[in-house]
Amino acid sequence: MKKFILFLCFFVSGLYPEPSGDVKLICLPNHLCTYLVPVENGFDFFLVDQSANVGILRSVELNLSVKNLKTNLQFPQYYVIRNAEPILITRFIVEDESKETFYSFSALDYWGDWDAVHDDRVTYSLPFAKGIRARIGQGYNGKFTHYGNLKYSLDFILPIGTPIHSSRKGRVAEVVKKYSEGGLRKDLFSKANFILIQHDDGTLGNYVHLKKDGAVVNVGDYVEEGQLIGYSGNTGYSDGPHLHFEVQKPSRGATIETIPTFFKTQFSDREYLNHLYLYWHPVKGIDPPNSDLLEDGILLCRVTEQDERFQCNDTKFRLGEQFALKIDFIRPTSKQVELFLSIDTGKVEPYYKNWQIQKSNIFEYQLFKIPKNRNFVGNWQMLIKVDGVEKKKFFYQVLP
Repeated sequence: MKKFILFLCFFVSGLYPEPSGDVKLICLPNHLCTYLVPVENGFDFFLVDQSANVGILRSVELNLSVKNLKTNLQFPQYYVIRNAEPILITRFIVEDESKETFYSFSALDYWGDWDAVHDDRVTYSLPFAKGIRARIGQGYNGKFTHYGNLKYSLDFILPIGTPIHSSRKGRVAEVVKKYSEGGLRKDLFSKANFILIQHDDGTLGNYVHLKKDGAVVNVGDYVEEGQLIGYSGNTGYSDGPHLHFEVQKPSRGATIETIPTFFKTQFSDREYLNHLYLYWHPVKGIDPPNSDLLEDGILLCRVTEQDERFQCNDTKFRLGEQFALKIDFIRPTSKQVELFLSIDTGKVEPYYKNWQIQKSNIFEYQLFKIPKNRNFVGNWQMLIKVDGVEKKKFFYQVLP
């Protein structure tokens, strides 16, 4: 992520000063500094990180122009600053000591190491708490925003305020938590809250769209894998509440490079995550699911007519109300669903419906409107079969 750019210009007298024990640092607001050390016929020019957060690597693109000073380097030059150790950039040689000398430089820096090689042996944890299930709303090579340098990014659909946990251990490089607005406006591209964590191999994990003040870690903190770091939100350029996650490293040319990563899930100890699949942490002693459908993914819900929102797990309805059978699938699938409805009074003929779910579906619902007819008052049973196998029964009441 681009951090800071500044042009600094200096004039040096024709006769440079004699060497002394004092070194004058010229620093940017983000504590990236340069200094000169006089030597015979010129100066040694150094770059150094003076921030307190010395455990974070910084990749720097440096541009330099000079007058009456000679250097054998062609700029821009690229560096990685580690552990606050000064880097000798070049030696300036004064061409004519009777004339004024001049130099200027600009520095563009990023967190992380653009020479990093990702440790592909690492398996990441899902970036949310155990017991939570999250669907991939946009996966690798997504058509909405996951292309180009963001092609290996993942969007986990999560309600605002969902606890977010670190997928891999590392040190917090940057935290932004001041924004409150989200939407699909271009001015919101740079207004997402996020936490950036540097890994041991110099790559970074980026957790984006967090809620306002939703970070519980600070710059410089060392976090373990699975540690709570913040809460999900809907800030920045976003079409709805979710967590955007990527592993990245800086790339020469004012951009980043995202990296494909393996995760441990309920399906496997090590796999890539797929678009539209539902994921959760594996539970010790429980085998991977052998079906595309979970029993608790079949719900009976009250539906509000104004916005068709679902309020699930109700067991009492009234004449004239609308309810729905809602089915969530673990992954896109094609299924045959059968529904049987009957009332204990026998005043209404039993109802039967069957339909085929399309292969691309991950969510299915059927709406029902209860007639304003007193014959429908009573105790009802709904039986659901999927591919001929009984999956669930609902018992509910219809009241006057």
